Amino acid sequence: MLGRARLSRRSFLGGALGAAGLAVAGCGGGEEEAGETPQAVETGQGAPKRGGTIHLASLAPILSLDPHTTEGVVPAPTFYGYVVHATDWQGTVGDLAESWEIVDELNWIFKLGGGVHFQDIPPVSGRELVAEDIVYSIDRLRSLPGAFEQWKDWTDRHEAPDDRTYVYRTSKPYGYMLMTLGSPLSAIVPREAVEQFGDLKSHAIGSGPFMLERYSRDEGMDVVRNPNYYRPEIPYIDGSNVKVMPDDSSIQVAFRAGAIDVYTADNKLKADVVRDVGGVSVHSYLARPYAVFVLNGARLEAFKDQRVREAVDLALDRKAMIDKLHFGGAELAGPVGPLWDTALPPQEIEQAYQRDIARAKQLLTAAAAEDLRFELSFANLGNWADRAAIIKDNLAEAGITVDLRSAELGTWLADLLGGNFVTTSFTHLSYLSDEIQLQSHHTYGWGRTEDSYLGVEDPEVDALLEKIIETIEDEERIKLSQDVQRLILKRHGPTLVLYQPYGYLCAYDYIKGYAATAYGFGLYKYDYWIDKG
Repeated sequence: MLGRARLSRRSFLGGALGAAGLAVAGCGGGEEEAGETPQAVETGQGAPKRGGTIHLASLAPILSLDPHTTEGVVPAPTFYGYVVHATDWQGTVGDLAESWEIVDELNWIFKLGGGVHFQDIPPVSGRELVAEDIVYSIDRLRSLPGAFEQWKDWTDRHEAPDDRTYVYRTSKPYGYMLMTLGSPLSAIVPREAVEQFGDLKSHAIGSGPFMLERYSRDEGMDVVRNPNYYRPEIPYIDGSNVKVMPDDSSIQVAFRAGAIDVYTADNKLKADVVRDVGGVSVHSYLARPYAVFVLNGARLEAFKDQRVREAVDLALDRKAMIDKLHFGGAELAGPVGPLWDTALPPQEIEQAYQRDIARAKQLLTAAAAEDLRFELSFANLGNWADRAAIIKDNLAEAGITVDLRSAELGTWLADLLGGNFVTTSFTHLSYLSDEIQLQSHHTYGWGRTEDSYLGVEDPEVDALLEKIIETIEDEERIKLSQDVQRLILKRHGPTLVLYQPYGYLCAYDYIKGYAATAYGFGLYKYDYWIDKG
C-alpha cells in the first residue's frame, strides 16, 4: 500500500495516498482463502508493470459523478483528491495534506504537500490545487441538500491563510474530524468547473489519479490514467472500463468469458456458480451492508416496554438467518459491526444474542403482552422477504404474531423515512467510520431529527453517544463506544442489529496488487497492475 506513513491522531504526521474507486458488481472460481479478515487481502505479487485496461461491471446505473452527493460517491474517488483518506484497511492516511496538527480540541491545522495540480482539462487546465480549493469544496458540500449534519453542526469556521495551509475550527470537540474529511463525499473540486457546468453530475475534473474519458448514466464509463498525477510512478494501469449490465447472471457470463476481470458476489452460492473458472482467485471480505430489525414504539405502545423488546430480541435466531440466507457467510454484529476497532469481542456479541424462547414468553407474560401482534414491512429487494419470513417464524415460537407486508422499494423507503411502519427489516450501510452506525442508536437517530424518533427515549445512552462524538483521543473513544454498546444491547432496541454478511471478490490472477475491501474495487487504492506474463 502506498503512503509515507500510517497516521495516528495527536502529533504532526505525514502521509500520501491517492484516490481511486469504481463501482463493481457481481465473483469467480479458484480457491477461497479461509479465515480472511475485513482488512485488505493482497492477491498479487511481483514487480509492478505499466499498461493495460481493467474491465469491470455494475448492476446499477451510474447516477452521478458529483462527489458531493451520495449518488455520486462510488465513482468519485477515481477523479479527485482529498485532504486525507479514511480507509477500511489502513486507517487514516494523508493525501493532499502531508501533515497535520491538532492544536487543541477545537483547532486543526493541515499542511499541504504542494505540487498537486488539477487535471489538464478546461476550465482549470492543470492549475495548481491550493488550500482555498479545500475551503470552497467543503462550503459547497455543506450547502447541498441532504449534506451530512457533521458539517453543519460542528463547523465554527475554516480558512486558508496561505496556499499550503488549511485551518479548521470546530464549534465543539469533534472526534470524527479525520474520518469525515476522509469520506468519499469530501472531495476537493475546482470552483471553475462548478461555475461552468452548474453541477458535476456528468463532469469530473479533479486532482486524482484517473481522468474521465466517457460517461453514460445507463451504459457505463471509461477512465484513463492522469499523466500529471502528483505521484508520477502511479497508477500503473492505463485505465479502466465500467459497463452497466442488466443482471447478475449477465455479469457471470461476461466474467466466465473473460470480458470482465473482476466480479463480486454477495453470497457463496453466487460465487460458486463461477468457481470453476480457471486462473481466478476468490477472496471473502466483510461487506458494507448489515441487517437490522427496527421496532417503532411511536406506532406501537408495547415497544416502549423494555420487556417486550427483550422478548422479541430473545426470540430471534440470528444464526439461522446467517445459515439460510447467506450459507454461513456472515458474522454476528453488535451496535458497531466487526469492521471497526470499536467493535465488541465476538464472544461477547454471541453471548448477548443467545436465543431463549422460554424467557421470551416469561417477559411477554410479565408485560401483559401474550397476544402481541404487529406488522413487519419490507421492500421487494434481494433476500429481504426471506429474512422477514424467518423473523415471522422465529417470533411465532414465542407466541408473537407477525403480519408481513411487502412494498416496492420507493414506497417502502418513503414509509421508512416518514416513520410510517410498525416494524421493518432491511440492510443498512456502514461507512468509513463507525460514527453513523453507532449514533443511529440515539433516541433521535444519528441526524438528531424528529423523523428518526422511534418512541423509545434513553437519556443515558444519548448522553454517552454525545460524549463519544466529542472525544478526540482514539483509546478513550473506543472505551466509551464499547461501554455504550453494552448498554444498548441491554436495552434491546428499538433497533436490533442482526448480522453483517461477507462479500466474495473474484479476480483473474493477472490482476496484481489488488485488495478486497468492504468498499469494493480500489477505493483510495490504485497501486494495482495487470501482468499477463
